[in-house]
Amino acid sequence: MGWERAMEDIAYIRSLAAELGGAERIERQHRGGRYTVRERIDKFVDPGSFMEAMPLVGAADYEDGNLRGFTPGAYVMGLAEIDGRPVAIGGDDFTISGGSPHNVHKGAGQFSQPLALQYGIPYIQLVEGVGHSSKSDESAGHMGLPGGQQWWRGAELLRRVPVAAAILGSVAGAPAAFALMSHFTVMVKGQSQIFPSGPPVVRRAIGEDIDKDALGGSYMHVHKSGQVDNEAESEDDAFEQIKQFLSYLPNTTSDVAPRVETGDPPDRRPEDLLTIVPPDRRRGYDPRKLIRLVVDNGEFFEMRRHWGGAVITGFARLDGYSVGILGSDPHVIAGAMNGDAADKYAHFVDLCDAFNLPIVIFLDMPGFMLGSRAESQATMRRGVRALIASAEAQVPKVEFCVRKSYGVAADAPHSVGQPHGLNLRFGWPAGEWGGIPIEGGVAAAYRREIDAAPDPDAHRQMIEERLLRLRSPFRAAHRGDVIDLIDPRDTRALACRFVKLAQPMLAKLALRPKRPVRP
Repeated sequence: MGWERAMEDIAYIRSLAAELGGAERIERQHRGGRYTVRERIDKFVDPGSFMEAMPLVGAADYEDGNLRGFTPGAYVMGLAEIDGRPVAIGGDDFTISGGSPHNVHKGAGQFSQPLALQYGIPYIQLVEGVGHSSKSDESAGHMGLPGGQQWWRGAELLRRVPVAAAILGSVAGAPAAFALMSHFTVMVKGQSQIFPSGPPVVRRAIGEDIDKDALGGSYMHVHKSGQVDNEAESEDDAFEQIKQFLSYLPNTTSDVAPRVETGDPPDRRPEDLLTIVPPDRRRGYDPRKLIRLVVDNGEFFEMRRHWGGAVITGFARLDGYSVGILGSDPHVIAGAMNGDAADKYAHFVDLCDAFNLPIVIFLDMPGFMLGSRAESQATMRRGVRALIASAEAQVPKVEFCVRKSYGVAADAPHSVGQPHGLNLRFGWPAGEWGGIPIEGGVAAAYRREIDAAPDPDAHRQMIEERLLRLRSPFRAAHRGDVIDLIDPRDTRALACRFVKLAQPMLAKLALRPKRPVRP
């Protein structure tokens, strides 16, 4: 007879596992506009590439040696491929006790996380779980003290491989913490929430009556707190954003991202760059259009667009090589660095340094944001963190001074990562640079002279006009502040040349010991 009966039993248990929490709960998942975890994995990875781990783990009920019932562990995980690239992937099954079953525990720490670490491949989390359940305590007969040992692996992942998380429903407790232990997080607008505990616990603990979307939805955490990087319109959009994010990174922090043939000539001269910055220094321009004109095929993957908006961060390619992009948005507090922008800047520089990506900077920064609100947000202290991140980062940087570069805040892009490092700086014709913006500097340094003048406003304007003549980028070039003043249309060619020349250095930097990139 052989092993036919055993094969039938395995197939039967697998079929039970595939039923998840049952037809009714699957239907409830679909009514809420959400896929099941198995549907998510099928839609995310290359067809036929998913190799599941531990599908037979669950709560099994046997009587006289016969299986009477089976509840699968509420976590599906394994090995798969995305565009032919191996990844470790796992996700919560919300149809089984909200992803927190009280009678069986199966999690990423048993397979997918160790696999990502050992094999050196990206790790992807599809998160929709509510963490610890009080039913677990009742089932165990006691309440245990959390050991904390599960977090070291998350820190190790952040140090060694790309980690991305999609927050796809209500997420609380430990799953929320795991989701945020990622290099990139995305949540679905109107569908996802993330918090330490949900509204029932909040109401019972502190008396605040609030719905789950207001408490921890995408507006709260993508637009206001900055806790989550990006917002997606749908689960499919979230999957696509993770794919784009991973496409720019190497498999580990000990590698360099491979070159991709993009078909965009490195010597292309975008004519629109000549006129994109208006002659009137008080007028803005479209900084994202500027970036798209320079990078390969206009493809720019932006992170944290809705938070810390004075600074633009994202990934692109130049001559097929992956790069980190830092820019300024003159439409948001005139491009000044406030506390949120400083945190955003520091995190992104750390991320690029960890994954050996050269950084291309388009600078138009009038300095730190001023005023009582900026002071209440500890702007200078957070700004110093940005300065430290830039000074410590050893990846090569090339900077194009598009317009303004004033004060300590603008020193962050200028900083280099080693005592004898070199930060390549090129000036555009609209460039103006100094220790302090002229208007504010005149008001402070010439206050007594202005107050004593018969017409203070006219006298102040006279001094400002006199000093404005000193801001000429030609004077800065004479002093050697920049390598060269360039035709803006040459920006792409120079950036592509820089990135190509940086590759041997990046290969050496890849061998450095790395520290975790803090979320």
